[in-house]
Amino acid sequence: MLTRLAPTPSGYIHSGNIYNFLINWLWAKKYNGKVMLRIDDADGERKRKEYVEDIFRVLGWLGLDWDIGPTGPDDFEKNWSQQNRKGLYEKILNELAGKDLLFACNCNRKQVCNCQQKNLPLDTTGTAWKIKISDETNVIVPGKGQGTASVNIETPFVVKKKDGFASYQICSLADDRQYGITHIARGEDLLASTAMQLYIDKQLGKQYLKDCVFWHHALILNNEGSKLSKSTEAMGSSMAGSIKKEILFAAFSKWMGISCNSEITLEETAWLFNIYLQQQ
Repeated sequence: MLTRLAPTPSGYIHSGNIYNFLINWLWAKKYNGKVMLRIDDADGERKRKEYVEDIFRVLGWLGLDWDIGPTGPDDFEKNWSQQNRKGLYEKILNELAGKDLLFACNCNRKQVCNCQQKNLPLDTTGTAWKIKISDETNVIVPGKGQGTASVNIETPFVVKKKDGFASYQICSLADDRQYGITHIARGEDLLASTAMQLYIDKQLGKQYLKDCVFWHHALILNNEGSKLSKSTEAMGSSMAGSIKKEILFAAFSKWMGISCNSEITLEETAWLFNIYLQQQ
């Protein structure tokens, strides 16, 4: 069993990220599995040095360790950044292109895409690559907690952005295959993204993700009932040390629906999480 912590360095870590960290980490610990730290920095425009540093700061503050991945910001940049795995992503893109499954698109987000009929060469300047969807595609996403879900992929989606870098779906799929991830816990807002990755995986022939265990957990909401995000929370500093982590662990346990004290330790959180798993 190998789970992954996969934050993006596009803002300071918020409580929603931490809850997801805890689910993946506690899940692995429950079954004597391993944890990988994989920082998703494919979006180079939003990446900041202070955000990368914050990931390590928060994980250290929480007491969460990992078995595979960078030891710190410098090791990450040198050996583990997605910017260093462009060849891996290009290999998948080229395989899809070789099967005539891609087309070039020069539309913007506001335009209705009809580029599949234009037959633009894939090397056309200023175009993105999209994967072809011949008909409405129904993808079955097996899952823990939420059960099996059926997701319709109705339109082609981007697999290579106009800046030349692979999309999140390609990078995430390639990394999961490369490192042998077996269990993936992520927010339910990423269910459609999971379906896209399963669709791509199927087109590659040797399916990997069909044997993975997915867990799309409920989102963590703010006081207004909206999804937490790094942009909407606009946090100007690290959560590490800003509150007592024992209060955060208690809030996480209550979010799972388990009553506990107002402050609990990580060890107590693990015990309560095991109870939670038994209820699923």
